[in-house]
Amino acid sequence: MKFTILKIPFEAGNPTGAKGPALAPDLICKELGIDGEEVKVSSDFEETNRNIINAANGKRPLSIGGDHSITYALVKATKPEALLYFDAHLDCEDDFLPPSHEDVIRAIINENLIKPEDIIIIGARRFFTKELAFLKKHNIKCIRKPNVSELQNIISKFKRIYCSIDIDVFDPSIAPGTNYRESDGLNYHEVSSILETIAPEQIVGVDITEVSPKQDINNKTIKLAARIAKRFL
Repeated sequence: MKFTILKIPFEAGNPTGAKGPALAPDLICKELGIDGEEVKVSSDFEETNRNIINAANGKRPLSIGGDHSITYALVKATKPEALLYFDAHLDCEDDFLPPSHEDVIRAIINENLIKPEDIIIIGARRFFTKELAFLKKHNIKCIRKPNVSELQNIISKFKRIYCSIDIDVFDPSIAPGTNYRESDGLNYHEVSSILETIAPEQIVGVDITEVSPKQDINNKTIKLAARIAKRFL
């Protein structure tokens, strides 16, 4: 099944009110030279999540956000066995439901959408003590800079994998266009090498989130996001 491009210009999942990611889907799709199917969003979290689930149901979505809170609804729709979660943050702060972009992992676990031990967070380097305690309690894998061969051994046992890529997993030198720049991030080769370990038929969905064109420099982040998306097309 081919990927269906979903544009999800939702940014109300940021509790600070920071703007920018809603502008990204159109610009990334323009860079790719494709249109994509736009999902209707609003400030109503529950309505937006319903719209995302309806748009993704029965499809293999490649979703362009938007903030990282959209992953919750996309996981609900695609029903993966495992989650590869590329992010500079752990996103398991509080028990909000629907979750903000700070609470996605916690919501996925609390709703029993994926077994905690089948979630792998990659590239996290800024987090709170309570988040580390949550990861330890639930035996969630968190890998700062993974050994690709070791990660492949973990991934190979799954038939249905969802890949969620927050652009802030990358170093700000190559991805300045985000509201949450965190130094010492991954480079393109590191992320690409990980994605290459996943067989195409294993992937049930992908999202690329948290690109903020207002923060970008010379379109570097838009081009990077488009380059990642193109891998799946």
